Parts: sequence; structure tokens; C-alpha cells
Amino acid sequence: MSYFEYELSFTDEHWYKSYPGEHLGLMALVAVLRGAGIPVRSVNGQTECHRFVDQTWQAMLAAGREIDVDLIGFSGPCQVFEENADLARRARRQWPHAKIILGHQFATLNYHRILSDYPEFDIIAIGEGEATIVPIAAATGAESLAAIPGIAWRDDGGKVRMQPPPVEPLDLDTLPPIARDELPDVMRIGVSPTVYTTRGCPYRCSYCTTGQTAGLLHKKLGYRERSVDLVVDEIEQLIADYRIPHLTIVDDLFVAKTPESYERAVRFARTLRERKVDIPFMLDCRLDSADADVFRELAEAGLYRVFIGIETGSGEQLTFYNKRYGERYDVEYVRRRVGGLQELGIEVIPGILTYHPATTAEELRETLNVIDACGYESSWQFLCEVFAHPGTTLWKQYQRAGWLAEEWPVPAWELRDPRARQVRDAVLEALDAGGGHVEARAAFAAALAAHD
Repeated sequence: MSYFEYELSFTDEHWYKSYPGEHLGLMALVAVLRGAGIPVRSVNGQTECHRFVDQTWQAMLAAGREIDVDLIGFSGPCQVFEENADLARRARRQWPHAKIILGHQFATLNYHRILSDYPEFDIIAIGEGEATIVPIAAATGAESLAAIPGIAWRDDGGKVRMQPPPVEPLDLDTLPPIARDELPDVMRIGVSPTVYTTRGCPYRCSYCTTGQTAGLLHKKLGYRERSVDLVVDEIEQLIADYRIPHLTIVDDLFVAKTPESYERAVRFARTLRERKVDIPFMLDCRLDSADADVFRELAEAGLYRVFIGIETGSGEQLTFYNKRYGERYDVEYVRRRVGGLQELGIEVIPGILTYHPATTAEELRETLNVIDACGYESSWQFLCEVFAHPGTTLWKQYQRAGWLAEEWPVPAWELRDPRARQVRDAVLEALDAGGGHVEARAAFAAALAAHD
């Protein structure tokens, strides 16, 4: 199946429609290159619903027949790294004189290993690609690359070099409008048009590539906000040009727990209303920033769905993830926060990391209480596992502990407590038999009760 066929296979259209479809990072680079007068073509196997790598390669060949190919860029997390590497090797054979660059948080966190072990990649983009893509396109050799901040590369002797990003970050409000080449496909597939209003994250959760990447960059690059008026201008333009029916805000963190961030969120909501921009939208936030007064304003402006990463019922495990709320964490805290949004008519999708390598049956009982407190019905809550992205603090911790059965590029681990394995296996059996949320919860609870 293609990626979006896979997503639709285990969910319904009510949830599926808010899934973000466009690759805004890729489309931002397209916009910058076009602004500099550099011919560029993009290929996105996800939005083009490719089922095989060969389909993506054929699309790349077709794009390469339209322009002179001097620079080839790839993006994506570790889950598609092997596919990207395969395509890069093909590209090297097809266009031997072109520079090949890889970007994304995965690449930033692991630039030295990638350049050391994968000769098919010449350059790793570190930080913001809009600041470096045009100079990279103009570069003629390793010596000229050395003058470009925000990249890693191999020098003429094969040694990996890295030039940190500029101390002063890009002003997000001065960037050209995102290219919307992919939006017609997104609309056809039935997933969501997207905008971003912030970049980065001020928090450093140990499992999250966004916070970990922000931690590697200069402090000023850690978390920034776009002008509310410019964001609303962009939304109005999308409605006018594409008649989009709904919108997903793809910020890793739309609102932080600070008075300034709360004020900005309220200003965003009121600007939408004052300008009569009538569109339903979704966003992500932390549990401790889900302030009822702020979200009342957002709900009145069109907010209908929020994803909140709750992760676990265990305060101890939250501390291990370096996700601290500064308040006593228990099921009642979750119930109050989630319930406050639900009372406003906002659908809350809780993100639950049910399992990690050292999960115990006792922790699973706490997590079951949190799942019940959220009142959201989804069988996947009883199966979700934490993912140890390469280069993150969590991945390094698991690596040191010897918990990774596979460590690169797509890490894998197994539950160490046999009681936890029995719980997970019971849920899988219930789902294999055609069950849904009710059956998965019953199997989860029954397997836990067997250990009482």
C-alpha cells in the first residue's frame, strides 16, 4: 500500500481528514530556490501515493529530464532512510556530477554517522535549509562548501566537517510563501492542508527529535513564532485559491505554558474571528499548556480537534522522558486538563506511549486509568510503543542499557517484563479477531487482572 492507504486502513475518515499531507519543509525550499531564479522540480512519493521505490525513481527521472540536475536533495525520518539511500545511489549513477544533500531532524542528529558510512550523500543540512540551499546550489567543491554555515560535508581528504548554523536565525516573516505544488494531490487524497505558525520547541523531551534538534542549534533557533497577521493572511489565501475545507496547524508546539504564548494564541483566535475567516482547524499542544480560557477563544474561532501527548500514567516515566509539568501528575490532573477542553466541544486525541522496554504491569495499570480518563476510543492506545529515534537522548540511553535489538537506522526493542508482553499479546489477539476499542480494552484489563 501507499502511505496514506496504510493510514486509512486502520482509521476512519473522521480522523483521517486532519492528517497533515504536505511536506512544508520541502515546499519552503522549492519557494526559496524559485525566488533565486534556480529551476527546481520536486517529487514526493507520499503525496503522489507511490507504493514502490521504483515509482519514486521513475518520477525523479521524469523530473530530471526537465532541468539540468546539479543538486539533488532528500528529506525524511529514519523510517525512510534506507529508501532515501537507495534513491541517492541511483541518482549518483544517473547524475554523477550532481551534489546530493540530505536534510531533516534525523540527518541533523546523525550527520557524522551518515557522512562516514554513506558515500552517496555529499552534504547534510543542519538547521534551516532556507538559509543554505541557494549557496549549496552555487557551490563548486569542498572548499566552497566550507564557507556555508549550517551544513556538514566531507573535505577533500574524506574527513567529516561541520559548520554550525548562523547565530542569528532566519526571520520567519521574511521567508517567501510556501510553494503549494503538493496541495492539489493532498486535496484529492482527502488529508489536510497545512500551515505552520512556530518552529522548534523550547522543551527537551528525551524521545523527541524536534526538541533534541533545537538543543543542538543556537538558543535563538530553539523556538520561534511567525506573525499572527501573516499566518492569517496565508490561511485566507489558501481558502481563496484552493477552497480548502479544513486546516491542520503542524507546529510541534502551537502554544507553550507562558503568558506571552497564551496571549499570542488568543490573538490568533481573535484575528480569525475579526477577519471572518471561517475554517475548522486542528493543532497539537502539551497537556500543561491546555488552558481552558485560551482554548475557549480558539474553539470559538474554529478549533475542533487537539492532539495532546500524554504518554503514560506514570509520573516517574514522564520524568525519565524529561517531560515535566511542574505540578503533581496523576490521573486527576489528566482528567481536569482533558475534560476542560472536551467541555468546550473540542475533540481531544491523547497520545499514549503505552510501552517502553522496561514497562511493568504496575505502570500499565496507571496508563489504563489515564486512557479511561481521556474518554477517547481507539484500539491503538493499547498498542503504542515509544520510538527511540537515532541520535536522541532516549536512543542513547537504550543503546547504553543494551535494550536495542536493532539500533540503526530503524531501532527496535522488546519488552523485558513477561507480564507486559502478555498484556500486549492479549490486545493483539483481540484485534486480530476483529475487535475494536472495547475488545482491546477488555483484553488489556483482563491480562492485567491475571497478575493481581
